[in-house]
Amino acid sequence: MNYAWEAALAADRRGIPRESLRYVPVEDGSPYTELVQEMLNGQEPGAGEAEVGINPLYRFAEICSPLFDRNLTEYRQTREAVFCVFMQYMVRLDLRQGMSRQEYAVGFLYRDILAGVFGQEASRVMESFDRGSLRHLLRLVLKLYRCGSSVRLFREVMRFLYPDSLVYASNDEIRELLIYVGVRETEKEQEKLEFLKGMFLPLNYRVFLFWEHHFGIIGVDETMELDKMVLY
Repeated sequence: MNYAWEAALAADRRGIPRESLRYVPVEDGSPYTELVQEMLNGQEPGAGEAEVGINPLYRFAEICSPLFDRNLTEYRQTREAVFCVFMQYMVRLDLRQGMSRQEYAVGFLYRDILAGVFGQEASRVMESFDRGSLRHLLRLVLKLYRCGSSVRLFREVMRFLYPDSLVYASNDEIRELLIYVGVRETEKEQEKLEFLKGMFLPLNYRVFLFWEHHFGIIGVDETMELDKMVLY
């Protein structure tokens, strides 16, 4: 890692709020990197409040040179606090560079869901999705606004979140789906599936879920193994 914003992204990956990072100016940093680490391939910020050493002269020498002159000894804590606030702002600015209109829409949508605009249940379930899949899920929700509820979009969502899943249309009923999820059934997974069904499928569809074991299909040997199939 080289820049301060990379430390912020590393904190995102580990579920650490960016606001909890404390950017500390370091006097003996390398002139070739902004982040100050004992090892170039050092560990990412740890749990809880994490200090991130920063070379204040790497990008902001004109601003920081007067603040961190070696001859200054007074108000050090105040100067460091001002620097931390400044770096928090600059990191946010860095991460917004190159953001598309869609990325802003994703941010607004996520904020609305967490605020309960889609209901308190949706707000609670949304927090259970990991950050790695959350952004793409929100992009698919935006796509839902453009094309409306559809089985095709629901299949896309399921394949992304559950790579082993299969979505079948029933031969007996027009508006009936059979879904092999491919994961163990838990309360958390049940809530996520209910959220996805309510968000992406039309209201008049019936859905049958099959979790760890696929339902048996005559003629398909892989689905007819004893103790590894369920009846439908």
